[in-house]
Amino acid sequence: MAGRAVARFPDDVFLVAYPGSGGQWLRRLVANIMGPNCPVTEANVLLRVPSLYDASRRALMKVPRPRIIFSHESFDSECQNKLVYLVRDPRDVAVSIYRQHWCRGSAKEPMRIEQFVSMCFMRTDQYQGGWAEDFSGRVRENRGFFYRSRLKEEFLGTPASWGENVTSWLGARGDDPKSLLRVHYEDLFFDAETVLLAISEFLNLAFSAETIREAIRVSYASLSEGKPEQPGEWKTCLPSSSVHEIESIWGPVMSMLGYPVTANTDCANQPSLS
Repeated sequence: MAGRAVARFPDDVFLVAYPGSGGQWLRRLVANIMGPNCPVTEANVLLRVPSLYDASRRALMKVPRPRIIFSHESFDSECQNKLVYLVRDPRDVAVSIYRQHWCRGSAKEPMRIEQFVSMCFMRTDQYQGGWAEDFSGRVRENRGFFYRSRLKEEFLGTPASWGENVTSWLGARGDDPKSLLRVHYEDLFFDAETVLLAISEFLNLAFSAETIREAIRVSYASLSEGKPEQPGEWKTCLPSSSVHEIESIWGPVMSMLGYPVTANTDCANQPSLS
């Protein structure tokens, strides 16, 4: 895999999403916009929207430019390219990741969802990612967020925690609309056409509304598994203790992103991410 060692070109664009945020769905939609008459498959998606984790550096060099590359990585100060950042309610993200790993047989041992939230989803003291070592000095002074760097041999960071991933990108580049476009999973779910039109305009791609509608239709028709998850499933899937645990830590960030917080968290006087 290429990881952060990928050779970047000035016209590269990155699609970035924390795991469980709907990134693969966005990747599929964008890939189908680029070729709606040839629906994306597990094979050709690597040519249209390759991932840092699926392709080698050599393979990525063969992808036609301008390249659109998918990533889960946290902020990288060396990445000066345009970037589309997909964000999702962390309560739904927790449910989605739990289903992927513990309900579909990919985990070694069974775990209740409240255990998963406490022991895995909320942890920041174990290696699970990071960003450039000099990142903390590059964040604007008025951001007020605390970051830690856990870069593994400058090769692959992976995502860190949900809050770290979100604030790393939006805290550093979120106020530059020409550099970063923030899109919400919830908007993508309910109005994919509008979101994809915004992405097309942001990337200066001449995709018509008709092309985008056809890409959406093809994307749904070609799904081998279930459709994208309904926003708000956390309300029936997450125990109240897990909801409170997530909100007590990330409530201020959630509020800035427009996600209502149910717990009594101090969200006042927080800096804006946009």
